[in-house]
Amino acid sequence: MHGNQLDDLFEEEDHVMPLMSAAKIWSDLEDSVEDESLFKNITHLLLVQSVAVCLEKGKRSSASSALKWFENNHEFPQNMMVKLSTIVTQKETYHPFLMSFSYSRLLETIKSYLDAYLEKNPSDYILKEATKMVQSSDNTEGLEDVMTQDSSLSEEANKSTENRKEKKKKAACLRTKRKLLSTKISDMWQTDSSRKPLVSLKRIPRDGLSELASAKSMDTSKIEKTRKPHQKWTYELDQYLKVGVRRHGQGNWSRILMDFDFDGRTGIMLKDRWRVLLKTDKVG
Repeated sequence: MHGNQLDDLFEEEDHVMPLMSAAKIWSDLEDSVEDESLFKNITHLLLVQSVAVCLEKGKRSSASSALKWFENNHEFPQNMMVKLSTIVTQKETYHPFLMSFSYSRLLETIKSYLDAYLEKNPSDYILKEATKMVQSSDNTEGLEDVMTQDSSLSEEANKSTENRKEKKKKAACLRTKRKLLSTKISDMWQTDSSRKPLVSLKRIPRDGLSELASAKSMDTSKIEKTRKPHQKWTYELDQYLKVGVRRHGQGNWSRILMDFDFDGRTGIMLKDRWRVLLKTDKVG
């Protein structure tokens, strides 16, 4: 879960990044993983993402050191190591090979392994509660406490859940009170300010007309300033879209949105951009 945060360290050596530390632990589990293809798949994903995360952060030297570390500590297909070495040398951060072994795919594969393991070992409540704690964004800071509390683990988890519910209730009550206090009660004898008074243009002098025109232009200028600028499609976002269509197929825009960060764009926007790419023959 912390693999793309290079500042987090789980080893005494500073050069060992989170995904490299995870690879060390995963290699120790080789005998306990029944599915050999699954074990190799996760191992390859850890290798590729260790390099990809460094390239995304702009740290080419860290990517090279990670690649050398995997060469010295693990056995990988030669063609994969050569391809990764070429990608690092050419600084191809968004290479299709890296996209196919994406970080989201790594998390999904590990999650599927955990789900299958817990089905066969339902009594392993420590691993089950630890998985819930890691997947909860509110409790990622207390990871080290999960594995040390054996007998009181489920009780502490229930307490934290109740505390979060209580905080949400208090926050909802506070918002309701603020809304009620901020509600303005208008005097029934006051004029309705929402209705625009009818003013005859014949009674307004020329100076008044010029003032109205200037005020109107000022209002329109304010509205134009408050409008959000049109977000342009960058080369990086186009690459995300192309990889997403190749992976999920044309029309599965919601799945493509889950794989990449499109800066708040919707599925309709992805569909419109794909039509533009098809018309301009930019889909290779």
